[in-house]
Amino acid sequence: MKSRAASLPRCLLGLAILLGAPSTSLAADPASELYSSYWSARLRLEPQRAVQLGERSALDQFDRSLEDDWRNDMIALLDQYRVSIATLAQNPLSQKNGRSLSILRAEVDEDLGFYSSPAFVLSRRLPIDQFQGPHLAYAQDASGSGAVSFNSVADYDLALRRADAFARWADQAIVRLREGLSHGIVLPTLVVERVLPQLEVHLRPAPEDTEFWQPIRSMPDSFSVSDQQRLTAAYKQKISAIIQPAYRRLHDFLAEEYLPHARRSVGLGDLPGGGELYEHLVRFHTTTHLSPLEIHQLGRKEVERIGHEIDRVKKRLGFRGSRQAFYESVRTNKALHFDSPEEVIPAYQAAAARIVPRLPALFGILPRMPYEIRPLPPDSSGAFQGNGDYAAPAADGSRPGILWMNTHSPGVQDRYDVMTISLHEGRPGHHFQASVALEQADLPAFRRSGNYTAFIEGWGLYAESLGKEMRLFDDPWQYFGHLTYAILRANRLVIDTGLHAYGWSVEDGVRWMTEHSSMTAQQARDEVERYVAYPGQALAYKVGELKIRELRTYAERTLGPRFDVRRFHDRVLQGGPVPLFDLEQDIHLWVQEESGHAGHSAVR
Repeated sequence: MKSRAASLPRCLLGLAILLGAPSTSLAADPASELYSSYWSARLRLEPQRAVQLGERSALDQFDRSLEDDWRNDMIALLDQYRVSIATLAQNPLSQKNGRSLSILRAEVDEDLGFYSSPAFVLSRRLPIDQFQGPHLAYAQDASGSGAVSFNSVADYDLALRRADAFARWADQAIVRLREGLSHGIVLPTLVVERVLPQLEVHLRPAPEDTEFWQPIRSMPDSFSVSDQQRLTAAYKQKISAIIQPAYRRLHDFLAEEYLPHARRSVGLGDLPGGGELYEHLVRFHTTTHLSPLEIHQLGRKEVERIGHEIDRVKKRLGFRGSRQAFYESVRTNKALHFDSPEEVIPAYQAAAARIVPRLPALFGILPRMPYEIRPLPPDSSGAFQGNGDYAAPAADGSRPGILWMNTHSPGVQDRYDVMTISLHEGRPGHHFQASVALEQADLPAFRRSGNYTAFIEGWGLYAESLGKEMRLFDDPWQYFGHLTYAILRANRLVIDTGLHAYGWSVEDGVRWMTEHSSMTAQQARDEVERYVAYPGQALAYKVGELKIRELRTYAERTLGPRFDVRRFHDRVLQGGPVPLFDLEQDIHLWVQEESGHAGHSAVR
């Protein structure tokens, strides 16, 4: 299981603002100084997160969260700021600072409780999986297709030192996995079997044939001849003597010592203390106190509701058979699926171009950060890594926001999903949301880059639904594509909780998914295996989207003709990612402001 320092958007703002160095407007009061110092201290302990956000000082470091010293340092940091927050809270604060302090206090309290708990000890004994494992992030970064840019000689030298830090992580992962073996805490067999090919791909090639050699292939001509020769020799040595042996040690340990003892069951609930860890992950990813049972029941209700909407689309398409027969016809209709991976990227680029001119009708703020869609490089995509992921722009402007598409994944082979995925990942989804947040220079840095899955993924799912208002779903097949993703997120509520709280098997999950969607059995299996590897994260989408939709309905009904959807969307996004209960409080305050019951100053 990966560290809670999950993948975050990378910022296009100046580094001083991003990493917490106070600007003139933020340095005038103790609260802003506290926010700044907290963020800087936090990123020093989370170098992988800092690198994703564009901080060059962390480019020679890697994840250390598996080490005891790291845990002790994190607990000490959080305890220090818990006391500082309590002291600051005794003083009068502006409404804006009061809100930020409340968010920070909740974050510190939650994290302090987690890192001090047996649940954290359990989680670090499960440090790798096929979707979010650090072995994947390192390979992508080291190839230049991830968060690390190779523009200067210094960049290359820092990456050489980072290789040593990755090897240290790999050895520590073996220590924790072996520790888990001795305590009966082991990964599911299927997770280990999916990880092994991702490690093996780095073992056989000569250094020059690996993806780690890509920075040398693309070395700038502006480098001196001596630097080019030195770096070429250094990279060859580092790949063969450090990087490949680290992957080899991890691979051989998993294949020879660990796999024979991996478990056939898949749910966290089958592990000692796993139920408590899952409850934490549910709370962390949804920012609610919903129980697994409540979420499971919510999912079943949403599946039923969306299924009836699919029936209406089925009739529009002239299909007279049952819903199951319709799903089967969708699976077997070749015209609805791409013929080759090469067709995928142009289709998504065309969809993105259609979306842009329709945004002003729904948004007052239109960020200008660049956005591109690229195929995930073959070596780093690996098997079992899903459809791809979005990476926001680099802090220095050297890298645009990028949607990396795994064009070989079964999950991106359906033509009718193109518009919906484009809305979710690009504009007005993740790229739009991340860009707006990062442009809010008057917000503390910890809020501009908040890691609240329910807000981030909830917004992405809500953004999909805006396609209907932008008249992008006039084609019933594209609207069907929207509904397939809506019901997918509802199915996730049922299956994720089923796996980790109610003892479901992978086959149970696949059966549910194929009965309640048009996914093929292979697509369904890939999805279910994701939930096995990444418990709780899949719950965030539907829980977050329903809250945002509920708040919009509340505002529309309360404000009546005063409701302006553009102002509503701007208010949701300008506060950055926040817990859902905090978003609810702020939208209620905004409704009061719009009603004339309070001042119109923006309090984010």
